[in-house]
Amino acid sequence: MLGTPFSISPNPVSLYLTPSLKAALHKVRRTIDNRQGLSCILGDAGMGKSSVLRYLYGAYESENGVTVAFVTEPEISSPYAFVKSLCLAFKVSPRRSLLDQKNALKEFIFAEGQEGRNVVLLLDEAQGLDSAMLEIVRSFLNYETNNSKLLQIVMAGQLELRNRLKLKANKALKSRIIMYSLLDPLSLSECKSMLAHRCEMMEIAVPFPDEVIQSIYDAAGGVPRDILRFCDGAWELAQFTGETIVSLEMAQSIIDREVQIMADEVEAA
Repeated sequence: MLGTPFSISPNPVSLYLTPSLKAALHKVRRTIDNRQGLSCILGDAGMGKSSVLRYLYGAYESENGVTVAFVTEPEISSPYAFVKSLCLAFKVSPRRSLLDQKNALKEFIFAEGQEGRNVVLLLDEAQGLDSAMLEIVRSFLNYETNNSKLLQIVMAGQLELRNRLKLKANKALKSRIIMYSLLDPLSLSECKSMLAHRCEMMEIAVPFPDEVIQSIYDAAGGVPRDILRFCDGAWELAQFTGETIVSLEMAQSIIDREVQIMADEVEAA
């Protein structure tokens, strides 16, 4: 259950499925269920990529005949560390070298395949992978039978991943991607529906008049995480002052504060 109706944590239970998210889930599930190999989810920060992966993880974790691992932040200090982080997600024991670690993962995947299990790797924050690591991902796609891939990979990353895949060094991996999904910003009506969905889950009335939602939507540019960030702050302020409805002035004060915080974070980075 949500701690707050407008939590920005990527909880799949609270995920509001827009047409864009439904299309992404359909493409990815089709690729996984048909054992076709690699699919890719792209989107700016805050668009819901992690939530989609958690949604998929929950769905496949409870499905018979599927072995699924979710890597939220792959280790990117070296190719060996990267492969080791994937192995740990599948509970494959650490090895002393990159070659041994890759072979251990290969043995695991083939053993699962012999049992008829579909092995699924959900890989978040993939924009951080360099060309050497992306080449390792490509090599995993060689694990196959005459009819299907033994490892299904879903890479999710910010738009810089798309730019990285366009590099000549990554041409071979790019050609292996079966399905792309690009997550779009919410429309205003989708924003209203998302907030209504959150409030319904917590059994409260929507505390935002239309003019407040419009203000928050405009400030967030349709980015779900920013919409929720602004809404959470405004709702907390209303509760503190004993109000049940968020005023435009309350919302604007939170927007101004959060925008300044985000600007300071960017400058510090």
